[in-house]
Amino acid sequence: MEIVSQRESVAFLSSPEAFDGEGEGAAVKRIDTHLSHVFIAGDRVYKIKRAVRYDFADFSSLELRREACESEVRVNRRTAPEMYLRAAPLYRAGDGVSWRAPAEGGDARIVEWVVVMARFAAGDQFDEMLADGRVDAALVNRLADRIAGFHLNAAPKPVRRPGAALGAILDELASGLLAGALGPDRRGDILRWRARAGEEAARGARLVEARRRHGWVRACHGDLHLGNICLFNGEPTPFDAIEFNADLSDIDVLYDLAFTLMDFLRHGRRDLANLLMNRYLSATRDYAGLGLLGLYVSMRAAVRAMVSGLPGQAPEAAARAGGYLDLALALLRAPCEPSLVCVGGYSATGKSTLAGKLALEIDRDAGAVVLRSDVARKRLAGKTPETRLGPECYGAEMNDAVFRRLFRDARKALRAGRPVILDATFLGEAERAGARRLAQGLGVRFRGLWLTAPKAVLAGRIAGRRGDASDADLSVLERQFERFPPAGLERDEHWRAVDVGGAPDAVLDRALGVLRGD
Repeated sequence: MEIVSQRESVAFLSSPEAFDGEGEGAAVKRIDTHLSHVFIAGDRVYKIKRAVRYDFADFSSLELRREACESEVRVNRRTAPEMYLRAAPLYRAGDGVSWRAPAEGGDARIVEWVVVMARFAAGDQFDEMLADGRVDAALVNRLADRIAGFHLNAAPKPVRRPGAALGAILDELASGLLAGALGPDRRGDILRWRARAGEEAARGARLVEARRRHGWVRACHGDLHLGNICLFNGEPTPFDAIEFNADLSDIDVLYDLAFTLMDFLRHGRRDLANLLMNRYLSATRDYAGLGLLGLYVSMRAAVRAMVSGLPGQAPEAAARAGGYLDLALALLRAPCEPSLVCVGGYSATGKSTLAGKLALEIDRDAGAVVLRSDVARKRLAGKTPETRLGPECYGAEMNDAVFRRLFRDARKALRAGRPVILDATFLGEAERAGARRLAQGLGVRFRGLWLTAPKAVLAGRIAGRRGDASDADLSVLERQFERFPPAGLERDEHWRAVDVGGAPDAVLDRALGVLRGD
């Protein structure tokens, strides 16, 4: 609820004359949220905290707003140092408001605090870019790397009773939903969501505690939906992190990531959600936590449903709340059974393309875990997946290390209850046998797909590759055929051949037919 009037400060910042040297004379665009008034003028953005008090945020006094503005600048410089410029005061100036303190002897009373930011280009928020078709796989990969790097470097935070804290969050979300716009009409669904989420939280209680002990609760962003990510200086940049309530930002890193995943799902882009999840996990290797991810993504949908239903929101925001609640409920349905699918074949048979499509077919929501040998090799070398490696990274010792990493990460993901796809050449019998033993040891189903195509077709594909994680060239392909003739590989009884001729969707249909036993 609003505590004091900020009418004068809002009127001042709404006027073009307020911005001498920083957008003076430019039209001012004002945006109001449940926590802030935002003013866009020229190449700057100015934001004041609304004088409100909620259960989760208190900006009711000038001192609290000063602390929040200074904290916002400090916290957001972790991910957007060139965007967040300063926290600046507004002064009483006679009968009005000014940036400048009165002359000596005058009343220098501060009436408001303002966060001053550099502006990013209009339309460059990721939610807007997604709607315009401007978010592609390459951009999502860069975003995943940015989030992963931020999380890996974030400070671990102690939480005394993380399981109890999770239950408290569920209670707060349910209470907020019941008190908001959805409450009167969707009470039964809200209570059903709380019950299901509580069951999931109870099942995952030990994992929640283990993640706290192992340092996965960290100083995170806290509000990492697509509207709080932009393209700034050409790079995906998270901004507007939560600074006002450590309970909302000192969280499990996967709960932080879950907001971005949820937003892609809400926009109908499961493909981008799967890509983001797998690229992020290839960097953090946080596969053991996947047993909580479905609950976390559902909770993020509930957060958006609650916020959209807060009093004072625009009618279209309240209308969206129901869709978020539907998603929150859908995300708590029974998961698919864990299984191991291996996609093998010579270089350029389209293993990664097929693995990415299969991921969306054999698991729901954000899809299956995909572990790719080319990516694992680059991560082991300390490089990004697109960086080319020298021949020293392709010896027998490195190859063994790559498969040890793949199998170790697959084991964690399978134990977490997720279907896993391994994407590698699997030319050696030891590698194929290792994958089978992994599945047998965990008691999960194993299926091997062997992709086939004439060597001339594969050579043509290699010649046309650009920006892929694979470093295989024509000489690598020749050596593969010499060392591992097709006849010997196709006789492996544990693998079924899939012809990769034709369009990718046709190949997918053939592979699904094999997996179904058609």
